[in-house]
Amino acid sequence: MRLGVARYHDIAEALRGAISRGFYERGSQLPSERELSEEFDVAPGTIRQALGELETEGVLASRRGSRRTVVGEPRVAATFEEFRSFAQWASSRGRVPAGHVISARWQDASPLDLEELRLPTAARVFCVVRVRLLDGSAIMVERTRYRDSVGAEVERIPSDCPSVTAWLAATANITFSRAEHQFSACPAGAEDARLLDVRRGSPLLMHKRVSFSRDGLPLEWSVDRYVAGTIRLVVDNSLNANALRWE
Repeated sequence: MRLGVARYHDIAEALRGAISRGFYERGSQLPSERELSEEFDVAPGTIRQALGELETEGVLASRRGSRRTVVGEPRVAATFEEFRSFAQWASSRGRVPAGHVISARWQDASPLDLEELRLPTAARVFCVVRVRLLDGSAIMVERTRYRDSVGAEVERIPSDCPSVTAWLAATANITFSRAEHQFSACPAGAEDARLLDVRRGSPLLMHKRVSFSRDGLPLEWSVDRYVAGTIRLVVDNSLNANALRWE
């Protein structure tokens, strides 16, 4: 039992792990409360609290007229790498990611660059515009601005590289350890409409991201715009879990 953690939380975690490992398959039934209380050597009320926690998360569903609980479909949150990296997310779902670089050039940092990347005045940033493809279809325009130390490495990356994140980690030992995300809706402008083959004014999902190094230094900031209906952001929210994932 973990210090300072209620026993039923530990039991819920143990059952959650058994479900995620496939010990209990979707649609199967858990043992009765009496059987579980004997297995974990606790009172039935503690088991009910643990099952209630899992039901709140959507992992379990009650069946009327039965003391057993039906196992629902576990919801798995994306890892940090999958959530931050389009290519790693797509690959983890068995999809085929790709990308085309539209432009890549150095620019003087704008006032917004200076703020987001905490740069000194007169700094430069490396600016890349990419179209991201999923299974051959263009679904997102990505506009990323890198601080100079990272931009110098990004400039060396082949234009058809599927994952900039993986390349930087493997070749330059540059690792993104934290990211801040903002989401909103926006209409497609003329350039986005052309690159994504949608009508001007079509709704897009806008994702602004600032990524940081292990020591808290901002390495890049990006604004990604997705074609509506091609990807979803899902939040599982409960008293004990708040998980985000792409679908």
